[in-house]
Amino acid sequence: MCITEYDEERTIAEFREEAREEGILEGMEKGIEKGVIDTLVGLVKDGILTLSEAAKRINMPLSEFQAKAGMTA
Repeated sequence: MCITEYDEERTIAEFREEAREEGILEGMEKGIEKGVIDTLVGLVKDGILTLSEAAKRINMPLSEFQAKAGMTA
């Protein structure tokens, strides 16, 4: 194959693989965040942390933490 030839199937396969890998990484990040939030919510429910302490630990504004955790003050 010369440098000016274009292999559409190969290019599409490479784009799909990159997109799949990005999707996996994004899913892992969201899963980790959900796990941290669930853990902090458990600590709040057990009375070990306050809502504001939990939000501070995840470096998130209190209102955002409450929304993601499904909790109110």
